[in-house]
Amino acid sequence: MTNEEFEFALDLLAQGNKDGLKMIYDAYAKLIYSVVKDTVGHCEDAEDITSEFFIKLIRVAGSFKKGAPHKAWLVKIARNMAIDAIRKSKKVIPVEQVDMDFAGALQGLSVEKQTVLAEDMRKAMLTLSRKEREIIDMKLLGGLKFKEISAVTKLPMGTVTWLYNQGIRKLRRCLSGYEKE
Repeated sequence: MTNEEFEFALDLLAQGNKDGLKMIYDAYAKLIYSVVKDTVGHCEDAEDITSEFFIKLIRVAGSFKKGAPHKAWLVKIARNMAIDAIRKSKKVIPVEQVDMDFAGALQGLSVEKQTVLAEDMRKAMLTLSRKEREIIDMKLLGGLKFKEISAVTKLPMGTVTWLYNQGIRKLRRCLSGYEKE
């Protein structure tokens, strides 16, 4: 979704037209869920917070500054909501099972190969730290720039790029057998 499309959707939302919310939901639900899940570590909590995020978006639509990077704005709101939920519940974040959507990567593979790749990818993602997963999700799923990720996470840009590169190297090591296929 381009900035112009996003601003159009927000304008619709501000006018009470729920089509704007649907447009934003369709474009960003997966990203928002991933960011929240990486932060809270629980699927059920992530689903609840993601739902609350889109309800909150209706209320805060008017606070978006036109021309600003909208993905970073969305991710920052989602991440802050997730952090608030952790503070309220005082839950310890476990090493969670990663539920990845591999639909695009798995097309054309046999069911057996899809199953093996999905399991290998799940295991590979578990080798990453929570911060590495969060940054990789924002970069790859969200298409955010390192500068935007740095602003959202409040980490120096050098740290963000280092964590991203370290995470990618870990994934490559874990999945090195697939590069040859």
